Amino acid sequence: MGGRTLAVDVREAREVMTLDVVATVPGAPAPLLGVANLRGTVLAVADARPLLALAPKAATQGTSAIVLAAGGLEAAVPIDGVLGLEWFDAPLPTDDLPDGPLKTFAAGIVPRRDGPAILLDAARLLEALRAPWGPAGPEAQS
Repeated sequence: MGGRTLAVDVREAREVMTLDVVATVPGAPAPLLGVANLRGTVLAVADARPLLALAPKAATQGTSAIVLAAGGLEAAVPIDGVLGLEWFDAPLPTDDLPDGPLKTFAAGIVPRRDGPAILLDAARLLEALRAPWGPAGPEAQS
């Protein structure tokens, strides 16, 4: 995404989908791009790029999105493409990543033949995507 190789744990990735129609939600703050239909279920479509210090990109018809589910949250996140499914033993620490937005959501570094991938913490990412339009404060939870 945005020229970076990012990865998610397969246990947090429900599927990769092609967005046909993204219906806008009036008054919805960024990063919510809208909602999409996934086999009869309404699914939030949220742009993670700004959180990862990447330029935002509109989700148009035919855009690929990964459906992430973690921490009780679920959303389709538009992506540039899929490189594949790879096994890894354990991610390496993120010590060499520069401090910044990308490191905030990094759960580790996954070695690959063509260069390392940054393993994202899907639960932390989904929570940050939800924050601007989700309930805030203890009073919203009663």
